[in-house]
Amino acid sequence: MSFDKVFRERPFKWGDVSNFMHYLADEKLVSRLHEAIKFRQQVTTDEKKVEYFRRRLLEEYENNKNVRMAVDVCVHCGQCLNACPTYITTGDPYNSPLGRAELIRAVIKADKVSGKLFGRAVGAVKKIDMNYIKKIYTYYWLCLICRRCGYACPLGVEQTDVTRVVRGILYEIGMASRFTALTVDAHWKSGNNMNLTPGAVKSIIDFVVNEIKQERGIELKVKIDEPAYALLLPSSADYFMNMETLKGYLLFLYAIGIDYTLSTKAAETANFGLFLHPKHLQGLAEKYVNVARELGVKLVIAGECGHAWRAHKNYTLPRLREYGIELVHIHHLVAKAIREGKIKLNPEANGDIVYMYQDPCQYARGGDLTEEPRFILSHVAKRWVDPEHNRSWTWCCGGQGGNLTDEVVPLVTQYARLWYEEALKKDAQWVIRPCSICKAQLSHVVPYLNKMYGKEIKYSGLMDLVYRALVI
Repeated sequence: MSFDKVFRERPFKWGDVSNFMHYLADEKLVSRLHEAIKFRQQVTTDEKKVEYFRRRLLEEYENNKNVRMAVDVCVHCGQCLNACPTYITTGDPYNSPLGRAELIRAVIKADKVSGKLFGRAVGAVKKIDMNYIKKIYTYYWLCLICRRCGYACPLGVEQTDVTRVVRGILYEIGMASRFTALTVDAHWKSGNNMNLTPGAVKSIIDFVVNEIKQERGIELKVKIDEPAYALLLPSSADYFMNMETLKGYLLFLYAIGIDYTLSTKAAETANFGLFLHPKHLQGLAEKYVNVARELGVKLVIAGECGHAWRAHKNYTLPRLREYGIELVHIHHLVAKAIREGKIKLNPEANGDIVYMYQDPCQYARGGDLTEEPRFILSHVAKRWVDPEHNRSWTWCCGGQGGNLTDEVVPLVTQYARLWYEEALKKDAQWVIRPCSICKAQLSHVVPYLNKMYGKEIKYSGLMDLVYRALVI
């Protein structure tokens, strides 16, 4: 059935989206991932999986402040419901921070819980079996990990960190989203999410360099796998879907005269381990550290990707600093170059279009990166606007947390209406979302939303505009 037909004929059953379940990774794939992080626990029967899940969840409850707060401190005030895009869109109480917490509260407290959620006796679950674990899996993988609920909670309960804990335990019993598992597996094997070979990376760079020469009359020489002062980490999607973003990186770094290199071993800034399990997050981050040390760089430059920046800022950067290496986002460098007068920009090059800057979740609510992009945009575009909900209150693109997978596209397209309608309110013609996941999500949903609303909104990253505006 075509997506158009599904979109028209599969209306949401208000209060229940449990049919949108992420496909499960098969045992062979999960075993490969276990081997990558040297995880030896083998839980085979359903009975043992339920027992293991409950035991591990109780351990986290005893030792993890966020899990304990979600279970014990939450007073059901409902502030997270008003903030959560998944609940606002679907009305399913379990598809909300509070609802997801109730699902695990029933496991942790067992028969001791008698609380109700929207009139449902969640705590009165008579049997925690695999069907119940599958329900937990369904709703915890529909969480966008956008952190909006944490900013709304008056008590500071961080439900999205609980999501990561629960997903980690589910992974340990062999239950992982196939899409995210395949992405993490590709990163372990090839150093990037798209399984690009070293030859493919070099060929694409040659192609992009040739395009820059034709368009801008400048012949660039790009180091690959060579020692340099800095290491550039693009998203692997920049090699295919977001080539204008990649051109922006290369032309800007040429303009400021920095000595940099790319690595075929780390042709990826993203880290999907953030969505799956902490050991995968840490293991994949170590790949960046190892490559940076091998190449002898003093600086690592992260490309446009929100969850990548959150992982880099909170894990990769502290590890790099142990070896005297710094890490910055490409936007930090661009903003610094503008302030110091190292580059010249012509906003006329980006036309009379009304641009709207929409903060990627993990920049605004996990990476402290909100003002630099706006500063850059004010120098590369003649006209731009902020949405009503900006910075810490930005709406998720709808594809975060591993929700880019095909089986939930109809659902995440509905999530996307929140940010899309914000663009319509201010007559924006072009949405800037400098995040690899955002751009991938928009490539899925914008054609359908444009058709639905009769509009022609376009989208891109921020470095795309920098590329056009740079005067060399």
